[in-house]
Amino acid sequence: MSTSTRISILPFSPSTLPAETIPGIEVSIVLPTYNERENLPVLVHQLQSIMAGVSFEIIVVDDDSEDGTWQVAEKLRVLYPNISLIRRIGRKGLSTAITEGFLLGRGRYLVVLDADLQHDARLIRDMLEEIPKCDMVIGSRYTEQTGVPGWNSWRLKLSRAGTVLAQKALRQKVSDPMSGFFMIHRKLIHEVADQLFRSGYKILFDILQKRPDLKIRELQYDFKPRVHGASKLTAAVMLDFLDLLISRAFPARMNVQIVRYGFNAVTSLAACFIALYGLHVLLGQNYPLALAIATESALLSSYIVKNGWKAGPHGLPSPAWRKGLLRYHLACLLGSVLTVAVGWYLVDRGISWLPASILGIWVGMSCNQVTSRFLKNER
Repeated sequence: MSTSTRISILPFSPSTLPAETIPGIEVSIVLPTYNERENLPVLVHQLQSIMAGVSFEIIVVDDDSEDGTWQVAEKLRVLYPNISLIRRIGRKGLSTAITEGFLLGRGRYLVVLDADLQHDARLIRDMLEEIPKCDMVIGSRYTEQTGVPGWNSWRLKLSRAGTVLAQKALRQKVSDPMSGFFMIHRKLIHEVADQLFRSGYKILFDILQKRPDLKIRELQYDFKPRVHGASKLTAAVMLDFLDLLISRAFPARMNVQIVRYGFNAVTSLAACFIALYGLHVLLGQNYPLALAIATESALLSSYIVKNGWKAGPHGLPSPAWRKGLLRYHLACLLGSVLTVAVGWYLVDRGISWLPASILGIWVGMSCNQVTSRFLKNER
């Protein structure tokens, strides 16, 4: 393995990382990636041209992409020796990926942008002119732009709603606190790294919340439509942001994971009982088959809430999405069998379908929890 490739399998530890910048490197550009094999080469070539005359490095932080993005990064290293790769095994998450890239960066300034080509990389030169006068420069989608190309009205309204919530939770006036494109002094990251939220995807909001004293400048840029790959905005990502908002508002009073698990449980149970009532009560389907289909509805609902919908060619589910769904079903197989078996047994003994189903689902969910913990320990 080359010395510029770092395979990360443990959570980062700021205390073990170098604290000083490397003389001569002006800026470290962090590119967090997940399934961006088509976009990454285009962006890297652009950066090499845009940053001509500036001493810089590129740090690709890849969450073990199924499409081989990290392998593409390895090939790019042959062409450009200023590229490093962190391939993270066994965990995912945009915020932690960015933080690890920042902490391993050696430049005086650190910048992050998405690898999906939606951020205008040319803005980095303008950021470099502004950063000596402030603590952070943010690339903003909203200082002048009224819409975002390629976004439907639902996506735009969702983004606006998240932005408004974030703005109300901050003490600074920032037009785009949800931006994924910003530059910051390296020393500031080392000061706040161990206080940042360990999940989610809006690290800028977290930094601003932790350091309301930062002097901020914003630069407008045109957010571009995605050409290759799929959007990473899923229900799980939105719940991560909700977790972050709640944890910062009620840090000592609430376990924010309750929000995620509670929402997932409510939607799954709703899908299950709606399907069961419709099939068994309204359509007269026999109870065991109706409960089996209802259990499958709950599994699909739970998986979609956690992972979103990732379409492949012709609008069909992507191969990675289907593979993940299969693994999820295998992990929940015993619990599903127990749900149907217990419910069927109780109904066969004369117990009403509703209490029988509730008990069967409780047994199945308990089994799935035990199985999930066992599999995590095995990994």
